[in-house]
Amino acid sequence: MTLIESLQSLPDYRRSRGQRFPLMALLLITIMAMMIGKYQYREISRFAKNNQDYLLKRLGLKCRFMPSHVTIRAMMQRLDFEQLQERFHSWAKSYVDIGEQDWLCIDGKAVKSTVSDYSSSYQNFLSLVSVFSQRMEQVIHVEKLENKKTGEAQVVEELLAKLDLQDTIITMDALHCKKNARSYPGEQ
Repeated sequence: MTLIESLQSLPDYRRSRGQRFPLMALLLITIMAMMIGKYQYREISRFAKNNQDYLLKRLGLKCRFMPSHVTIRAMMQRLDFEQLQERFHSWAKSYVDIGEQDWLCIDGKAVKSTVSDYSSSYQNFLSLVSVFSQRMEQVIHVEKLENKKTGEAQVVEELLAKLDLQDTIITMDALHCKKNARSYPGEQ
């Protein structure tokens, strides 16, 4: 399955009236822009406008212009992140081979500017727990974590169960060294 086929299987939440761009095209433009370091809505829109002829041709778009930063922002704010993540991971999994004696690092990092309930004693913020492969020198899996809903240790346990690892070396924070930790498939 290609990335385009994976993205096309995402349900489009938008009304059909006024749609000028397929959701898949907006997502591909956003992904390509982010791959070259353009993360802000205006930067993504500028990337699309600078590569307009190529993108219109390659994506098979019928319009003569690229999406504005307002269109990209609206799409990103309403997008179901879990469904996108699920589709992306299923596509990427076919390209990732975690071999025997692979060395993985798992760590969680807070995402800047995601704090809510900032005036309360227990703030809610978004974190990403990522699995990094030393051999491939890339992140091979990411999970979202909201600290009011769940903890990093629980997300890591679920992540390890999903990855179904055998003969793999894993490094993590001391937070995950607990007496009553679950045993995982392939654990010696």
